[in-house]
Amino acid sequence: MSAIIGLDIGRSYVKSYTGSKIFHFPAIIGEWRERKLITDYGENAIECRFNDERFFVGTLAQNESDFCRNMMTENKSHDDARLLALISIHKAALSENITVVTGLPVAQHNELNKKELQDLLIGYWEIEVNGILRNFHISNVKVAVEGGAAFWSSPKDGLIRVIDGGSKTINYVTMINRRYVDRESGSLPFGFGTNKSDNHKELANRIAGEVSKKWGDHDEVWVVGGCARELTGLLQPYFPNAKPLQNPLYANAIGYYRIGKSVES
Repeated sequence: MSAIIGLDIGRSYVKSYTGSKIFHFPAIIGEWRERKLITDYGENAIECRFNDERFFVGTLAQNESDFCRNMMTENKSHDDARLLALISIHKAALSENITVVTGLPVAQHNELNKKELQDLLIGYWEIEVNGILRNFHISNVKVAVEGGAAFWSSPKDGLIRVIDGGSKTINYVTMINRRYVDRESGSLPFGFGTNKSDNHKELANRIAGEVSKKWGDHDEVWVVGGCARELTGLLQPYFPNAKPLQNPLYANAIGYYRIGKSVES
């Protein structure tokens, strides 16, 4: 039996849940260099070596790399996503045989993109993080839908709407009696990290304007993501039954894990 990890590889943070461990770190990667002055930037300061390259990651990249980045490409199947996933598995200290459950935005959730992400992650890997070398095998990758996965962190019957406020996209998902409704779900091509303006009130107004084309004013709306509580307050004038889901930062990661456990059983 393989170990399962729910991995929410966000543009701002990577969130992980294994059933017994839950943690996150900034999704920032930068170049490595030898430091003369060693400062402790906390538990999310990561120095790693992978495929004979060395990197600063997390708060270490944020503070010490000249060319640090949050990768905001539309396609999530790239080397940075793999590196962040492998670091998460290393930090989780899982067994050698691992099932990863992760997700893609609604707009990107098709067989081609899912296969690209699976091909990126499946394999035998060796990575050193903060001086500790680990080897493990990712034998299986399941790709769910961002936002929709959060529903499975606390599922219930009836009509449930989910808004997942991310840095790159806003995913909105409709569930009726635990089934996805595609025609009332989608991705909005903006997020908290894509705009020249930092006006969250207007961002929420735009979200409400788009989803209200299909959703009713008094529907039950669950809001997830790192800004869930702020976003909920801004959406409530339009959707008074909007509420932040419990543990909104980790809702997708927890949902991914529970999807993996349900398939396993």
